Amino acid sequence: MIKWIILIGALTTAGLAQPALVELGRFGGTGAGAGYFANPCAIDISGDGRLFICDRGNQRVQIFDLSGRFLINIGGFGWSPLDVWSRSTINIYVADYNNQRIQRFDKDLNYIGEKTSNPADQEKFQFREVLSTAYSSQGDLFLLDAGANKVIKYNNQDKGDAAFGYYESGAGELTGPVQLELSSDHRVIVSDADARAVFIYDYFGNFLYRIEHPDFREPRGMALDRNNRIYVADPQAKAIFEFAPNGKFINVYRRISGVPVSAPVDLAIHETTKQTRLYIIDGDEIIITEKGSVSPGE
Repeated sequence: MIKWIILIGALTTAGLAQPALVELGRFGGTGAGAGYFANPCAIDISGDGRLFICDRGNQRVQIFDLSGRFLINIGGFGWSPLDVWSRSTINIYVADYNNQRIQRFDKDLNYIGEKTSNPADQEKFQFREVLSTAYSSQGDLFLLDAGANKVIKYNNQDKGDAAFGYYESGAGELTGPVQLELSSDHRVIVSDADARAVFIYDYFGNFLYRIEHPDFREPRGMALDRNNRIYVADPQAKAIFEFAPNGKFINVYRRISGVPVSAPVDLAIHETTKQTRLYIIDGDEIIITEKGSVSPGE
């Protein structure tokens, strides 16, 4: 009798509609003109609803509205934007990898200044190439350093406050970090392509746990929704993975409106009371999607 109940439950679950991504539109394509891309690598959405996209091959950051209409770009020869954080209420921060700095702009995209490594700081607070950056609601600036595979936290007085993820971090040691994110419950989340995992720390740099999945191949870009669910883009796995805040696997998205994704490297999430949209960098295009459902077999 118990076996029969389990079987019925399995059949009922199998017949339910499954979460899926529905395409609403796409924009971009390969090129150097406004609105086109060459190796776009990071995307973020500001509080006022603008898309900021690191167009690394064209040495610029391009800005669009939520429909994909081009607005403006910033950058120039010699720039190497690898990540952008536009969710601060005041400033925009760009990780300029080859120039070993973080550049800061105001909301109108006027240049304010830059942060480079200070040789007078303790060694653990010095950095080289900046992979990723984030700015907390408490005024803490985080950066991900490729030189020593570590995260550095600077407080709102611009003083080194914590450094973690490098060889002294034990189980939390990073080997090939790519991008960092901040959750609303004060956790630091770092994707690591070499380790095929996502590492979770608290704001003090204490390692908490790591998220793994048997299908991870090269976890790179990430985004969090308002419930702190973690979405991870993996171009080698050709998939977007979704996890609960505690790291429990929820779902994997390999298709958008039935069409396979090719090489998703990063994504950003825009939520309203009625919908959740994912903006996904896939090759040289940006795909605008909405979370929906699909019946099994479709």
